Amino acid sequence: MFLAIVVGLAIWQVWLTWRLIEQDRNLAAQHSRERLEQVAGLAVARLSSALGGWELQLRELDALPPPVALKAKLPPNVTLVLLAHQSAAAVAVYPAKSLLFVSEPPAAVPLPRGFEAAERLEFRNQSYERAIEALRPLTGQPATRAEAWLRIARMERRLNHPVEALAAYDRLSRETAASPDGVPYALWAAGARCELLPGVAAAEQLRAALLAGRWPLQRETFEYYWSEVNRIRRTADSAPKDSLEFSLLVSRLHAQWQQTVRTGSNSSGRQVQQDASLLIWYATPERLAALSAPAGWLGASLKLPVNAADIRWRLADSGAPAGAQPHVLRSLAEAQLAGNLEFSSISAVSNGGMGRGLWLAGLALMLLLVLGGAYAMYRGVNRELRVAQLQSDFVSAVSHEFRSPLTTLRGIAELLANDRLPNEGRKRQSYVLLERETGRLQRLVEDLLDFGRMESGRKQYRIAPHDVFGVVRAAVTDFREEALASGFQVEMDLDARAATIQADGEELRRAIRNLLENAVKYSPECRTVWVEGRVNHRQVAISVRDRGIGIDPREQRQIFRKFVRGAAAKKAGIKGTGIGLSMVRQIVDACGGKIRLESAAGAGSTFTILLPLAADGETRA
Repeated sequence: MFLAIVVGLAIWQVWLTWRLIEQDRNLAAQHSRERLEQVAGLAVARLSSALGGWELQLRELDALPPPVALKAKLPPNVTLVLLAHQSAAAVAVYPAKSLLFVSEPPAAVPLPRGFEAAERLEFRNQSYERAIEALRPLTGQPATRAEAWLRIARMERRLNHPVEALAAYDRLSRETAASPDGVPYALWAAGARCELLPGVAAAEQLRAALLAGRWPLQRETFEYYWSEVNRIRRTADSAPKDSLEFSLLVSRLHAQWQQTVRTGSNSSGRQVQQDASLLIWYATPERLAALSAPAGWLGASLKLPVNAADIRWRLADSGAPAGAQPHVLRSLAEAQLAGNLEFSSISAVSNGGMGRGLWLAGLALMLLLVLGGAYAMYRGVNRELRVAQLQSDFVSAVSHEFRSPLTTLRGIAELLANDRLPNEGRKRQSYVLLERETGRLQRLVEDLLDFGRMESGRKQYRIAPHDVFGVVRAAVTDFREEALASGFQVEMDLDARAATIQADGEELRRAIRNLLENAVKYSPECRTVWVEGRVNHRQVAISVRDRGIGIDPREQRQIFRKFVRGAAAKKAGIKGTGIGLSMVRQIVDACGGKIRLESAAGAGSTFTILLPLAADGETRA
């Protein structure tokens, strides 16, 4: 019933604690959500205001680099792009960045007249030398100079004149105009030099010029010459990702501007790129100004309140799953951006976990105290029951021990009182028996009284020097007559040397007698008991050995406790008080010694008393 009550209370306490934890968690989540709503609304409003301010700055931007006053109002680490009219020369970038290609390169100039005679000599007559002579006069005219040098270099290569061809390409590399195909003449020259010159030095120069954006090229032209450079260098390099993405971004801005030019109305926009960068532009039919912020722009621009250091945010798509902790999703539509911002509080999780941890710790402590108290009560009740049982067994055993000599004394007394003994011989035997039983009863009473004194700590021991083997001989001599009467023999094997110890001689004799009585009592078959004494390593060992029923190893640690008797002895019906071995241990402890037990069930027992020799004692042969 007690266990059922304790378990019921524990279950109720667990359930109540769990309900309180759930209620506390829900309340904390509600408070955290309300706080997140406030912080998220304020943060998005500030972000929208900041983006609006940047767009206003773009409206005022009409040249690069921007004025110092205007630059101070823009966010750090941004790139500005300005397109002023429909020509590649109008593309301005700040800070300066190279464009690998442009959407609309400079318009090609139509081929001027004057090349007809040279074309007939080159293609129809295949007279390259005469054609070169016909082209020489055209190299002095600005309108035809670049095209003339290009054709001269081409025919010198056909005539297998590499030196002359390289000289012509050198002159051509200084030209800034573009061919009728839209390819700059200098690029033609750089590509041809890569094929004429040995090694890869010319190819490396061309590669550096392409990466620096030296010429305004169409994307197809750039990719062709890039592949030619890789072919000559025997590599498969790709153009740098950052430069390529920036060139594509400018191309998209140019396309957006052309649409604004066609409609004739102003336009603006904001967009978060795939790499998390920000693009803001404002376009009119006359110009387009754009701002590109790097991927960390949102962290630098999203200003949270000072008391919101525990709040974290992340950019999430509309369909992105929310985190497990308390969170709030806020659309960026107010800031004219796609996607959502997810705000979450790490303190809500940690505080909730701390609160639940305290609740659980308190619950665990309470359960530990309840279960510990229940266990202690169980142990106490169990011990009291066991002690009560041992005391009951002790009273029963003592009663039996008293009953036997008292019955004998009463029977002899009745025979003597009624003068029923026929002769003096029988009377003398009765007197001897009366003396023996009276002594037995007296020893039993004294043992009980001394045991009580030992348990209460009031026993006084008279410690003095004694010949230990003399004490052993006296104890065996006193017990031998009683043993012979029961059919037992006691054999002694003591060291011939005398050994002096500090002990209470009478109590030591009592301890040895108790061991002898137990050896006789628990040896129903073997009628011999052995007593041995040896001196070794400044101590003396006295052993009492029998071949009786023995003691189970599991009971040997408890056998020296009061009222404890072995299971084998109880099963065999051997009577005893259970205090003999406890008295022996206390006497040996009082003499400064130790007692050891070696036994096995059915193989007998050997009790060995180890006593230290006296400091000033001697051992003599």
